[in-house]
Amino acid sequence: MPSFLSAFFFGHRRSRSADTRRLSREPPPSYNDSLAVPDASLKRSTSSRESKYDNPQWLRQPMRQSTLEDALELLVKYDTVILVDDSGSMQLSSSHGKTRWQEAGDALAQLATTAAQYDADGIDIHFLNHVHMQNSSQHLRTAEAVRRVFNEVSPRGPTPTGDRLDQLLKPYISMLEEAKIDADGTPRNRQTNEKIKRVNFIVITDGQPTDEPSEVIVHAAKRFGAIRNICPIQVGIQFVQIGDDPNATAALSRLDDDLAQENGIPDIVDTTPYTKLHPITADGIIKCLIGGINRRVDKQPWNSTAVSTEQMPKWIGEHLSRLA
Repeated sequence: MPSFLSAFFFGHRRSRSADTRRLSREPPPSYNDSLAVPDASLKRSTSSRESKYDNPQWLRQPMRQSTLEDALELLVKYDTVILVDDSGSMQLSSSHGKTRWQEAGDALAQLATTAAQYDADGIDIHFLNHVHMQNSSQHLRTAEAVRRVFNEVSPRGPTPTGDRLDQLLKPYISMLEEAKIDADGTPRNRQTNEKIKRVNFIVITDGQPTDEPSEVIVHAAKRFGAIRNICPIQVGIQFVQIGDDPNATAALSRLDDDLAQENGIPDIVDTTPYTKLHPITADGIIKCLIGGINRRVDKQPWNSTAVSTEQMPKWIGEHLSRLA
């Protein structure tokens, strides 16, 4: 089995207890801290919300602005896997005085460091072409670690978005198909009886694939939809567009708006043009992080209140404190 798939499976086995660990403003426990004790108060404070967040009817209702940021606590239940477009077209200039690659780095830093606050295992970063980076880009928890990985890569080559998505989705969907499903939709490993943690895939791309990701998504969604009683938000895919190519915007929009309806598959895709993150707003960060797993956020109107890079740690901490 290829090494990156081994790392992917290993990461899931280790992360299934992440939603029972204590959350705080401090960094999550170290990789080797296997003796972390679940915090009972956290389980009590979130138990009433879990059934609501698992309810597909609630997820489709319009979201009030006052509850939009609170939706971030849904990330506690997910492993966050970010796939970064490192193709040659990312060297092109954008309309904001930077290259697309530089904008991708900005987006990655904001999304990854925010998501890592909620995923006790840290996030995983994959690249379209630099597959050899997998061993050094697992379970990242800090902005410094994310930047270090990003700075080791230079954009080159094609844009095999569909192929790389397939490499990440296929083993996870297979794992779900082999699982036993609890009455509440939770999948469990048949051998160990451990919960299989949900996965939130975030794809940062300029939207110009050299293959066809829609075919991969349709195939994976059909397999996922055929699993009886599975939680409908067990997996989600969020595309964050870098650059302002209107053709790319239209192509990504079709993945979000048309794919599910035309093919009769579960709606597991959301797209966000990165132009809507200039300046970065709280709503924009939230939509990029959970739009693929929360239909309410997917359809939520944008708010113009900006959150600067300096304000982000305080903003995240305020929302994390509500879970304590």
